[in-house]
Amino acid sequence: MNALTIQAQDFRPSLINEFLAYIDRPGRTEHTYLTNLKQFAAWLCFKEIRQPVRNDIVNYREWLSSEHEAIKLDASTPAGWRFRLDPAGHPLRVICKPNTIAQYLRSVCQFFRWTASAGLYPDIAAGIHAPKIRHDTHRKDALQASEVLEIENSILAGAGTEEQRQRLYCMFLLATNAGLRTVELHRANIKDFVTKGGASWLYIWGKGHTEPDQIKALAPEVAQAIRDYLSMRTDSKTGTRPLFTSTGNRSGGQRIATTTISTMLKKAMQAAGYDSERLTAHSLRHTAGSNVMEITGDNLFITQTYMRHTDPKTTEIYLHRNTEKQDTELAKRLYNHYHGGADPDSRARLELILNNLNSAQLDKLADIAQALAG
Repeated sequence: MNALTIQAQDFRPSLINEFLAYIDRPGRTEHTYLTNLKQFAAWLCFKEIRQPVRNDIVNYREWLSSEHEAIKLDASTPAGWRFRLDPAGHPLRVICKPNTIAQYLRSVCQFFRWTASAGLYPDIAAGIHAPKIRHDTHRKDALQASEVLEIENSILAGAGTEEQRQRLYCMFLLATNAGLRTVELHRANIKDFVTKGGASWLYIWGKGHTEPDQIKALAPEVAQAIRDYLSMRTDSKTGTRPLFTSTGNRSGGQRIATTTISTMLKKAMQAAGYDSERLTAHSLRHTAGSNVMEITGDNLFITQTYMRHTDPKTTEIYLHRNTEKQDTELAKRLYNHYHGGADPDSRARLELILNNLNSAQLDKLADIAQALAG
């Protein structure tokens, strides 16, 4: 059936479940599609749109881009949706970031591409573009070496049991030293931590992979921290058990959720005095990449390999460190230029020249200065 001849009909939210069954993707990918498409279905209910057309997709994109009250799908309400509320019970107002909008629209476009191929609904999203995302800038801040050490010390001296502190310390080390993502910390099992040839390694189940098929060398101190943590655990420590488990009364011994790991790492930074919207759990992986770039003299290939990037363009975001340093120096020099202050670089060059003058040249320079003063 030609997609152009498919007649629009009342949109059925049940189509989402049929689509998810069709794509047959791993659990995390399926969950992402479900979340994104439920947001779109909630918006259709919110706008009382029963037969969406192409212009509705454009309006949905604009709605996401502007400040709006956050909503969610809720079949228990007469309208089929409800507001998302803050802790005080007030409707949340949000503006979606370009990356979030792009993710929402990719799911919607993929969904309607499927409905058209299955003869269920026209492809009303064909050719609609998401906001342009700049990949040459970093969206999260990175920590300096001294800040990493400060947070480590704060974790070890923080609240909780010794096992809880050591667990958080290990996760922080794996994020900042080995560059692990939160989902990789979540997926890691005890059997993935191995020692061979006098060195310790961790097999990583990376993003987009279906098994632990990437190996990462660990610094001896990081490996020892993991061994210390495992020695403190009282649960069964067989190879298939999670590397990091919860310690709560109800969930003790279970694998820690990705969102919980993110929250734990965020709170660890806050407890050490580093509280910023631009500092998240993913900032710790960004910290690893930025500092690898620094200690290797901006070697993109080595950094790309260490961070397990498939695209070198992803690694280039860590070059911001040099740009920021250069901008800081230029800003100070420009201020001095306006206000008559000494240019640090000019002063350094002058001192170098003076240090290289012999006694006769210095005497001549002194005579010139005396003549000018007279």
